[in-house]
Amino acid sequence: MIDFLKNANISDEVILSMINNYNDATLYNLSCNADNCLEIINYLKELNIEVIDELLINRIDLFLNTKEDIVKKFSKYNIPLVVDLINDDYVTIDKI
Repeated sequence: MIDFLKNANISDEVILSMINNYNDATLYNLSCNADNCLEIINYLKELNIEVIDELLINRIDLFLNTKEDIVKKFSKYNIPLVVDLINDDYVTIDKI
């Protein structure tokens, strides 16, 4: 259902963790929004976010947005500082 994540070099291990953490409805919703999800992953990579796996496993709601929504949220802050904070502790993303 979420094998499309392999296109973003997300490992089988991460995908399995996601399957174990989320219900079928959430995973289906993610799969229906695969293009948005991949755009967000690519944007986070462009920002040098290093904890994308942890975010997918623990904060899937982030990937159910549009890229434009995520860009708008990040643009309100000092992006390099926020990236450092998120890379130190992915839970920081809840504050943006």
